[in-house]
Amino acid sequence: MTANQIGKETIQTLAKNRLVLTPENYISTFCTIAKDKGFIVEDCNKIEKFMDKLNPAFQADLNKYNVNTPDELMTYLVATLNRISSTGEGKLSLTLIILVKRILQSITMLHNKEARDLANASLERIEHLADENTFKLMKDKWFSFLSDYDSTHVGKLKEFGDFKSDDFSLMVDEMYTVMQKKDDSKALEPISKLIIASLTPSIASSMDDDLAGISYEIRNSPSLLSDSSFQEEIKGFIKRRVELDKAEVKEKIKSIDGLLGNVSNKILNLIENSNLSRDKIKGIKDELVALDFTKHSFEMMKERLVTIANSLEVEVDSLSGVMIEDEDVVKKLKLKVHKLELALGKAKKETRLDFLTNLISKRGLDEDLNRAEKSYERYGIDYSIVFFDLDKFKMLNDTFGHEAGDVVLKQTGVILNQIKRDVDIVGRYGGEEFLALLPNTPLNGAKVFAQKVRSGIEEFEFLYKGERLTVTVSGGCVNRKDFSDQKSMIDGSDKLLYRAKEAGRNRIYSKDD
Repeated sequence: MTANQIGKETIQTLAKNRLVLTPENYISTFCTIAKDKGFIVEDCNKIEKFMDKLNPAFQADLNKYNVNTPDELMTYLVATLNRISSTGEGKLSLTLIILVKRILQSITMLHNKEARDLANASLERIEHLADENTFKLMKDKWFSFLSDYDSTHVGKLKEFGDFKSDDFSLMVDEMYTVMQKKDDSKALEPISKLIIASLTPSIASSMDDDLAGISYEIRNSPSLLSDSSFQEEIKGFIKRRVELDKAEVKEKIKSIDGLLGNVSNKILNLIENSNLSRDKIKGIKDELVALDFTKHSFEMMKERLVTIANSLEVEVDSLSGVMIEDEDVVKKLKLKVHKLELALGKAKKETRLDFLTNLISKRGLDEDLNRAEKSYERYGIDYSIVFFDLDKFKMLNDTFGHEAGDVVLKQTGVILNQIKRDVDIVGRYGGEEFLALLPNTPLNGAKVFAQKVRSGIEEFEFLYKGERLTVTVSGGCVNRKDFSDQKSMIDGSDKLLYRAKEAGRNRIYSKDD
């Protein structure tokens, strides 16, 4: 083995034992390895030459204190020469100096720059055996370090968790655990609302099914926003929203263009029947025809229309009587349009809501189930459903009449709306049967919801014409992950519902029952 190989092994050994690479540590380790390998190095034997010249008492002392390097020998000799008496104080001083050196070497490995720099400076003074004044100065610097040490930066971590500030290694492990468990879904909730707002058309009257579907997914699972592929998908949907608005603007422009054409024709017909100049009529007509809403901004169109309006105001003063008559016709038309809009809005709302229970209608439930299934297939967002059926409802109708049955159905709708969460969807599936769609909810959560509904209906005081009606409900809970497709899931919920009926009613059944 060569000296270079021993040098490499020395550096590896120092790193493995986490020792600072100082000349003292390097020489000591190098000589130890060389001796083990049988490699003779003259510099490593210097101390033995010096020790051989000392008397046996000193040699025994050196062996006792394990003095192996020239520096340790020099330290021992200085301490011995300066000891006050022969009572062992010199040996104690040597031991204390070595102890101080080991403590300083340990400090150089700490994660505090100020402490490391001060420890390295102190070691340098000890190695060069500085005078008493230098050591006093170093003592004062260490006292200043202890007095001014500020650990308030550790307190900044308290808002993220309860960390052990006296153990840096343990603190790092705890921080890593907290960071792994950090839940970004709440932080993403405000952002999710902004994204949903950006997907909502600002001009078009409504979304298409795809925009409504992705808005539903973001609302129920904000954590999807951290997925890069989902972010790319959102970009495409935002472009679609812009296209919807553009299409709506084009339709509005077309509508306005047609309206202006119609109005211009009527005005020109009126002008032609008056005594106004045909040259002026032609000029106004040419200006109206020249308007092109597809090539100019709304502001430019506004300015041009104002100019035409001013021209018309000057030219058609004599037509004011005719315009007043037409104003009555326009008011009647506006009133008719307003009534039609109200009727259309009411019709749209009624197709979505059940008029009796004020819950989602069967049609609305089918749309929401379809959206939930798309989210499950595309992103794995789980959901549960619960089928409810009022017990012995036909008997109640036969006994008290259909009006009593309507009272029970309407109040059941109120109870369901009170118990459900904002994200839950509850509707009337048909007759006395109801369905609850619970997004991002496991089977256990669905059973808790269903039991609340069951006990809420059982405990409610249904009254009809002063008489209390006894009403209970049965239900079947299922979770989407337990079925191959949505249809088999709905069938499974229906079967569990009727198992609950056969078992005595007024109970909730799931796959575990």
